[in-house]
Amino acid sequence: MFAKKILLSAIFSLVVAVGPAYCATAFDKERAITHLRKQCEFGPRVPGTPAYEQTKDYLKKELSRWADEVQEQKFQARIGEKQLELTNLIAFIKPKSDKAACPIQTECAAEAKNWALVCAHWDTRPIADMEFDPDRRTQPIPGANDGASGTGVVLELARVLHEQRPSRGVILVLFDGEDQGKTSSQMFLGSRHFAKEYRGPKPEWGVLVDMVGDEDLEIPMEGYSRKHAPAVVERVWQAAEELGSQVFVRRRGAWIMDDHLLLQKAGIPCIAVIDFNYPYWHTLADTPDKCSADSLQIVGEVMLKV
Repeated sequence: MFAKKILLSAIFSLVVAVGPAYCATAFDKERAITHLRKQCEFGPRVPGTPAYEQTKDYLKKELSRWADEVQEQKFQARIGEKQLELTNLIAFIKPKSDKAACPIQTECAAEAKNWALVCAHWDTRPIADMEFDPDRRTQPIPGANDGASGTGVVLELARVLHEQRPSRGVILVLFDGEDQGKTSSQMFLGSRHFAKEYRGPKPEWGVLVDMVGDEDLEIPMEGYSRKHAPAVVERVWQAAEELGSQVFVRRRGAWIMDDHLLLQKAGIPCIAVIDFNYPYWHTLADTPDKCSADSLQIVGEVMLKV
């Protein structure tokens, strides 16, 4: 996904770090994996179910503990005969000192520069369509890696960024409705709505974290990210290398349709940090025992380094 290595001075000309003296080890992998397990304990996060509502309340409560402001972006979507009531959760972490110290929903905040975005999706697929047994395909997936892993990373990032204020503002978004339909027009509902309706500070760049809990984690450079946001790709992989991580590999990955595409279309150079080589994808075996706290920590530390 990436171009050749460039000189450190050139990298610094491209990058505005979240925190120049940032302590990446502040990311607590046990907290992150606990968030993952907690989501799965509620059950599949399918819109309209008790587990979905319980999870939404939990996520909002956790974000509200640390963020300067949390917004619920409610919207509706229809898939076939189903009318879905969906909610994106948007959290803002203001920088140490900036002119955007004004309320988020004001003109000065909307015009403020120096914001970044980290996002994940929190819903789970209502059908296990990759199950070998056809009789099991109508059941909803647990979504430990596909849903809960990225969300767990985002929740722990909120805590760390609150305690060690970044030099730039950070927007943390948990998208709903990523995995509900069978066609691309029925998927990525939350990111599509966000891209159309969001009116807060515009991020200069973004990173989507999805399926990052695999205990055998290896993250190549996703295709659409390489094409549409190569500078962000280089920034993230350079940060991983500076941390000594072997997980972010400089190898061309597959072209994966995910929430980052809708953000790219809205003018936000956003990349996908994703390990799609996961045999339990969209099956009932996507459970917490397949996930690793160490994997979440690696991804979280890289996000803090960027």
